[in-house]
Amino acid sequence: MSFVPIRIVPPEKPLGRLAFISTFTRNPLEVVPRAVYEEDFVAFGAPGTPRVWITSPAMIKAVLLDQRDAFRKTTQIRLLSPLLGKGILTSEGADWKWQRQAAAPMFRPQDLRDFVPTFVRATQRLLERWGASPALEQPIDADMTRVTFDVISATLLPSADESVAQAVETSMRALQRTGGWDQLYAAMNAPAWMPRPGMVASWRAVGKLRAAVRSLLAERRASGGAPDDLMHRLIAARDPETGQSMNDEQLVDNLLTFYLAGHETTARALTWTLYLLARSPQWAAALAEEIGQVAGDAEVSADHVDKLALVQQVLKESMRLYPPVPIMSRQAIAAATIEGHVIAPGTSVLMPIYAIHRHVRRWDDPDAFDPARFAPDKERAISRYQYMPFGAGPRICIGMSFAMLEATAILATLLQHATFAPANDREPVPIARVTLIPKGGMPLKVCLHLGRGPGRGSSS
Repeated sequence: MSFVPIRIVPPEKPLGRLAFISTFTRNPLEVVPRAVYEEDFVAFGAPGTPRVWITSPAMIKAVLLDQRDAFRKTTQIRLLSPLLGKGILTSEGADWKWQRQAAAPMFRPQDLRDFVPTFVRATQRLLERWGASPALEQPIDADMTRVTFDVISATLLPSADESVAQAVETSMRALQRTGGWDQLYAAMNAPAWMPRPGMVASWRAVGKLRAAVRSLLAERRASGGAPDDLMHRLIAARDPETGQSMNDEQLVDNLLTFYLAGHETTARALTWTLYLLARSPQWAAALAEEIGQVAGDAEVSADHVDKLALVQQVLKESMRLYPPVPIMSRQAIAAATIEGHVIAPGTSVLMPIYAIHRHVRRWDDPDAFDPARFAPDKERAISRYQYMPFGAGPRICIGMSFAMLEATAILATLLQHATFAPANDREPVPIARVTLIPKGGMPLKVCLHLGRGPGRGSSS
């Protein structure tokens, strides 16, 4: 039941300077040479600082955990701080620690189950929109982005309205268009003022997003209301060392971080999963059978989610082949030795999750779509530093449990009421733009099941 879906074909050798720049701005994944998919440690020359690729679990654990004080997220902070300021994703040390502590109570696993009905309702509204549409083909990438934004707006940050959704959608499109150059300049440690293609459009997009969230914050303060959501907890949070609260700009930083990280990565996971199922009808049928046995025609519940083992295996395998965040990096601020390799200060250490998830030494038939590799007996043998769709180490994604619960409930609800098929023969190339997006979008044919649930009585 396995097949080999679209993948990046790596260059046989590291690219020269000009080829590296032109390729990187098009798609950073295309500069990763074949050796990185086969070796544990690859040093390479490129514009800017010295760089190494690492792929072995032991090396990654050293950088992210054991010797983490010798490394910082310098490039990621340089790339994302114009948008996300000094929020939980773009801060270090004590600043990061207390912000994470402030947000952590919203993500207690025992409390997240209460959100499942909200996940299902958001998915049902999408199914109803499909049912009311005469189109057979639907823009799955845009639809998954919208349904996951509806979820984050209705759960963790319920102040969001239509204007914020529109600002997020238009601004993210603008940032993705210029993302290759933004990523290159951040990697090269270029000054923020240095001209680059799309710079003005990028600034405008960032300004619109931050203004929309700043407006939400002002409305909350003016209303005097205090629902127990993430915004309230962030407003009320105090630094345990200083007793200080977040100022408005810090609150905007974190609200934007959760708005974007809280739905964008899950949307990408669902988009690539539906692509894989559209091209693997055997697995789609197996999932439909499991969902039928577990939930029947009833709405998916938290108890159902716990029993949807195959659905979760498919999601995990999808995120192996198409990790929502395809590249991580750290920059050495002090000398370090990892597995016998000396890392000098200033070296950029890249962890290409896309390549790590397809490494020939660690995965059987690594380019094949085979959810069986995440069956419980097999999954236990996979190192947490070999499979990292949510990162790893102390800074592993705070919303990991939320995202898996959400993705499982949404996917199961979709498959209860619809089947998916390729819209054409074009394969959507994965492109790294902070998250992994499909070039040209992800159109799929959507066939709703007549007489069942949302959209019943119509077919699209």
